[in-house]
Amino acid sequence: MTEVIRVLLIEDDEDDYFLTSDYLLQCEEPRFQLTWVTNSADAIDALQRRNFDLCLLDYLLGAENAVDVLEVLKSNQFNLPVVILTGQSDSQVDELVMRAGAADYLQKTEIESPRFMRTIRYAMVRREIENERLERHKVEQQNKAKDKFLAHLGHELRTPLTSILGYTELLLDDKGNDPLAQELSIIYSNGKHLLSLLNDLLDMSRIMADKLELNIKEVHLSPFLTDIHSLMRLAAKDKDLVFDVIAETKIPEVIETDPTRLRQVLINLVSNAVKFTDTGAITVTVEVRPPAPGKANERLHFIVEDTGIGMPPHKLDKIFQPFEQIEDIMRANHGGAGLGLAISRELVAKLGGSISVDSVFGKGSRFSFSIDPGDISEQSRTQLALKPPSRAEANNLDLQVTGKVLIVDDIREIRRLTGHLVSQCHATVAYAENGVKALEAVLQAEEDNEPFHLVLMDIHMPVMNGIEALHAIRRHKSNVPVVAVTAASRKGLKQSLMDDGFNNVIGKPIERAALTEVLDQYLVRSQGPAVSKIETVKTVTQSTQPQPTAKKILVIEDDEDAAELLQLFLVHQGHDVITANTGADAIECMTEVVFDHVLMDLTLPDYHGYDLAAELNQIQPKAKLVIVSGNEPDKDTMKHLGVSQSLLKPVSKEDLISVVS
Repeated sequence: MTEVIRVLLIEDDEDDYFLTSDYLLQCEEPRFQLTWVTNSADAIDALQRRNFDLCLLDYLLGAENAVDVLEVLKSNQFNLPVVILTGQSDSQVDELVMRAGAADYLQKTEIESPRFMRTIRYAMVRREIENERLERHKVEQQNKAKDKFLAHLGHELRTPLTSILGYTELLLDDKGNDPLAQELSIIYSNGKHLLSLLNDLLDMSRIMADKLELNIKEVHLSPFLTDIHSLMRLAAKDKDLVFDVIAETKIPEVIETDPTRLRQVLINLVSNAVKFTDTGAITVTVEVRPPAPGKANERLHFIVEDTGIGMPPHKLDKIFQPFEQIEDIMRANHGGAGLGLAISRELVAKLGGSISVDSVFGKGSRFSFSIDPGDISEQSRTQLALKPPSRAEANNLDLQVTGKVLIVDDIREIRRLTGHLVSQCHATVAYAENGVKALEAVLQAEEDNEPFHLVLMDIHMPVMNGIEALHAIRRHKSNVPVVAVTAASRKGLKQSLMDDGFNNVIGKPIERAALTEVLDQYLVRSQGPAVSKIETVKTVTQSTQPQPTAKKILVIEDDEDAAELLQLFLVHQGHDVITANTGADAIECMTEVVFDHVLMDLTLPDYHGYDLAAELNQIQPKAKLVIVSGNEPDKDTMKHLGVSQSLLKPVSKEDLISVVS
């Protein structure tokens, strides 16, 4: 197809117009469409009515010259290549028009020469390059605007979700609302579902912008899989489904991967399996496979299989695409944003593998994926042995105790699950995510004369593991009872841990009976059957230790509902709380009252949170600052400001306990 170039000729000499027109119309390849005007005003009018590929501009136009016209075109934001036509060569004029923005210049005597066509071609190529540059810039600006919008959207949605989930949690905890427990639970579960959709949307945005970073570390595989089993077996149990995690081969003790992202993939696949399965079983199988072609490391292969409703064959190629859902009954009954599997595919790819699916409609689905576990050739291999949960578990622990328990685990969900079980016995709960945080919490509590009565310590954690943390606690002359919590089950492990100094050992997943026994041993029983004389002496001695005293806390939050909720949570824990809705109010409060903790939002009407944090640090250096935000705070900035803790909205009671203890 013949190319057609639309040309605007700005020329006030009729003879020169006919000369140019005759030459252009004689060309067979490319073809030219010529529009003729005699001044800049008519040129602007023509450009507003139609698009042109090229402008030929006479240097002298009566009272105007080419530089004037170029300025007019630029001020009206017309972006097309302009070639200047001059009557005679003048190097100063040539330099002047090029600086003014012309694409090139020609003498009118060259119109019928090969140079004229070359000049037009070069101008067109430069225009295409410039258009591509402008288009890339436009896309980059749109992506930046989209990222900024999503970050703002995340913050704006997390703030009301804090109130929805927080107040619902308060109402559920109130025994007077037992008649409304079912309705409140529906509100709470749907709020959590909305939060999950928001997290998926933000994750997908980071993936598409190539901003999702992995945090590769050593992962103890057996405890990791046990934690997955602990987290998901309750969801399966609610639907009377059998859930199991098995290994077809011996597995390495330690792998190198991002545990958060691997956990996210597995939980997403198992959650989908639970969602789409009404009867039968869900099984997670793990095995070591030989290296993929061209790769050096062996692969760690996972299979998540269910006996659910399955998927039609023609739908399987779409399920890993963003925002795609299986239609009809699956979408109608189960909903969702269609992001979970797309995110899982991208995460698996970042972890060095790929994911696939096989499914039979009406019979079930089988998702398979592999990851690169690092060099495991020298790792010792063991059989995976998950301790099955007791089927005779009661819904509630039949024990009421008083005391203060520190739960140490690097997995937030496991911390919360264990904390929920301990809270059912009415003990006070605090949290730490690794051994260093645990050591700090124990020493700070004893310095404040508010010691813990019991520490439940996970063994495998980053930064400092449980055994190292125990030794550090003992070196600081603390005698707090520390019970090891481990998923490992090798022979002699319990005795080995006891020899290391642990007071006791319980396994993962935590059985209620075992937890009850430990709590009854180290805390003060406030209700229930009498205990033995020896136990009474021990627990009564511990009960003489002082109970937690109130902390002075400043909450800085511009959303009044969110501020009131945080205040309620903290007041219920026995703390004295003051709220401030602006940075100025917060500074005024800090100059008048000494605070133990400051919980501050990053988005305030009169201050950016980081700037305010710097000022508050100068006013009260000893107050512990905690960032509470709808967006992940910048770690480097936090470190620079000396802020070690942050909470992501929506904030729960357990979150607050973990940072205010």
